Amino acid sequence: MRIPRSTHKWILICLCAVLLSSLLGSTFVLAQGPNLLPNPGFERPYVASIPGKENCAIAAPWVAWYREGTREEVTQGYRFAPEYKAAFRADYPGNRVRNGELAQQWFHSYGNFEAGVLQQVSNISVGAKLHFEIWILTWSCDKEPRGNCGGATSGDPSPMHVRVGIDPTGGGDPFSPAIIWSEEQNAYDSWHHFQVEAVAQKTTVTAYVYSYPTYRSQDNNVYVDDASLVVVAPPAAPTRKPTSTPAPTAVPTQTAVPTDTPIPVLLPTNTLVPTIAPTTAPTTAPKPCPTCPPGVIPTPVTPSLMQQLTLGPALLFVLALAIVAFIAGFLIGKPGRGAR
Repeated sequence: MRIPRSTHKWILICLCAVLLSSLLGSTFVLAQGPNLLPNPGFERPYVASIPGKENCAIAAPWVAWYREGTREEVTQGYRFAPEYKAAFRADYPGNRVRNGELAQQWFHSYGNFEAGVLQQVSNISVGAKLHFEIWILTWSCDKEPRGNCGGATSGDPSPMHVRVGIDPTGGGDPFSPAIIWSEEQNAYDSWHHFQVEAVAQKTTVTAYVYSYPTYRSQDNNVYVDDASLVVVAPPAAPTRKPTSTPAPTAVPTQTAVPTDTPIPVLLPTNTLVPTIAPTTAPTTAPKPCPTCPPGVIPTPVTPSLMQQLTLGPALLFVLALAIVAFIAGFLIGKPGRGAR
């Protein structure tokens, strides 16, 4: 069967769309960058994190932190220093490790605590946008003999107030106002995903996990695994400062030097020459008739009618009348077409 050319065109368009989508997806994954946390899975080695403190084994290079209460608070069962140790995949009920062989845990029985872990990471570009994420599971049971915690699940649990944060200044104080915190979750009995983002303000940043069970329950346990700290956006390119535009120097306007006002030269006005009123041109006196007696002026002779008709324009006028008369006579005297 022959495929029409129009179908060829649509098949090519679809293939290009699929290829573009795959390229964009690959670019996004590569833009996440490598995990900056050493030992993100909380595997061996486990070391004594706080010198002099018992029961405080931490997956290196993570560090334990906690705030121990006053003597009065501790006496009443609040803000104990928790115990830190590794959780094994074989530990009951079998879900205390998410990946690998080990996970980190801390806990205290019949008391609460304000505690967690942290890790400082150096060689960060100032201005880089960071993404910290980790998986956390909690178990809280109030009085197991009541039978409300079967299968090592939470029963009448305490609010756990678990959250994660980034200190973009790289400090080691978990109560610093510089820390950017995620929302809180309780994360009872299954692995919950926590994440937060911040922009590095110094070349060292600190990732934090925080927990604070409210009640003095028989079991308050926290488990963490599979952490990650990545750069999701490089520092923004520095904005080039605009060069200072020099203030325009006011150029003094040159004051026009007054030119010497020319002294008006009084030109002599033309002296009016009195015009002599024209007098009527005297008519030429007729020459005296040589044959006339002395003192007698000859009387001008008026030409006769025949003389006037035969002189100058009058002659032309007479000829024109004659021609008109001749033509009129010819037309009048010509017999009509109907005459015989």
